Amino acid sequence: MYQKIKTTDENGNLITLRYAAEKWLEERRLFVKPSTYARYIHTLRIHILPHLEHECIGELDTGRLNLYLQMLLSEGRIDKKGGLAPKTVYDIYVIVKAIIRFAEENYQISGYLPRTSNLWKRGSHVTVMDVPSRVKLETFLLSNTANPCCLGILLCLYTGMRLGEICALKWENIHLEGGFIRIASTLQRIQNVEDDSGKKTRIICSPPKSRASSREIPLPGFLLNILRLYPPKSDLNLYFLTGTCRFVEPRTYQNCFKSYLKLNQLPDINFHALRHTFATRCVIAGVDIKSLSEILGHSSVQMTLNYYVHPSLEDKRRQIELISQYM
Repeated sequence: MYQKIKTTDENGNLITLRYAAEKWLEERRLFVKPSTYARYIHTLRIHILPHLEHECIGELDTGRLNLYLQMLLSEGRIDKKGGLAPKTVYDIYVIVKAIIRFAEENYQISGYLPRTSNLWKRGSHVTVMDVPSRVKLETFLLSNTANPCCLGILLCLYTGMRLGEICALKWENIHLEGGFIRIASTLQRIQNVEDDSGKKTRIICSPPKSRASSREIPLPGFLLNILRLYPPKSDLNLYFLTGTCRFVEPRTYQNCFKSYLKLNQLPDINFHALRHTFATRCVIAGVDIKSLSEILGHSSVQMTLNYYVHPSLEDKRRQIELISQYM
């Protein structure tokens, strides 16, 4: 049986999680986008190091790691009450595991990587607009399509675009003749880890989050007819939401969306619920899952299935009847 011991590097430095994390960050910075690197820094500072920085890599076992993850679910940060979302905790776990694996490979801590129980990994809740709320919102948006902000929300409701993608959308990405939108970039506010300007965050425009997220989305005919009324006559290198060279920050657009909800006396939901609502409607309508996965920019069909395809009891009953008829 493998005996875990306190491990040091060639200079005699104890391999704590903080030590390994610093070395891991140096390596990852060469290969990931600035937004991803900033997320690593933020997650380490806020959620990981306050709890695990002095833990020796050679002594961190499955029991200790599971207790840590369970604590995040129930308590969250040490300076703030309330547990973290399961998806957030899973993302934290992925980073901790990557740091441990890095230490394994670079400091010969073989046979060590702890396995965690799946008990803490709960399913994510997907918020979807109910039909009356969606119809009421659509009616409002359709009556205000001269307002690019309203038209942008309508676009998201019928294409599944992400908040950062609609904020980064330019008229040159809208192909009216071909009838599609090309998703080529995304806007996001990230932690400012690059300079000492005093600003905690900064806005960046970067390629979409993954290769699959760079995609072309067909537009329904009624939206194409509306869009044909508003394209700029000269410079297409203008942002869709403003018609100028200045963008709308994602947080500002989220607040704009919430103001429309309040104006129409609709439940307060996150902007991302528009994407979930679009995907759920597609599943109900019987859209091919492979096509839907590509429209959403998911990295795999399995991700789409896990998020949105949940057969009802009636669906299962129909399948059993098919099996019975066959047999």
